[in-house]
Amino acid sequence: SRVSEGDLGCSAEWGIVVLALALIASYIGVCVAREYSAGLLHLAFAPAGALLRWYLSLYNAFAQKACFGIPLFTLLANTLGCACNAASAVLVHHAGSDLAAITFAAVSTGFAGCLSTVSTLISELRSDSIGGLRVRALYFLLSIGL
Repeated sequence: SRVSEGDLGCSAEWGIVVLALALIASYIGVCVAREYSAGLLHLAFAPAGALLRWYLSLYNAFAQKACFGIPLFTLLANTLGCACNAASAVLVHHAGSDLAAITFAAVSTGFAGCLSTVSTLISELRSDSIGGLRVRALYFLLSIGL
């Protein structure tokens, strides 16, 4: 029987999911084998940052109309991610224990790393949904300035 084009797309998506899960399992295996608990902590914080970013992005459609086409909630996610990185960098020097220092580093790498991404900024700057060059330049300057 013939495979339809829609089935191929679904197969490719499942292939990517399986590959991602295999990579995550491999990373966990390496962390456990080398007794690298910090890596496991980074991995534990990452989904919270990604989910918060996704949740905030749901409100971009409503805010873009009021904010001259600027994806306000993506800007908020990037700014929060940078604030988490800054706070972690300051707090890690005042940590009372090794576990606290590792936790602050994991918040910076895992949570904030998934919360703020340059790739989303670039894709939005390249997108036609934001508006003209002036709006894109304003969005870029706000992103860099904040």
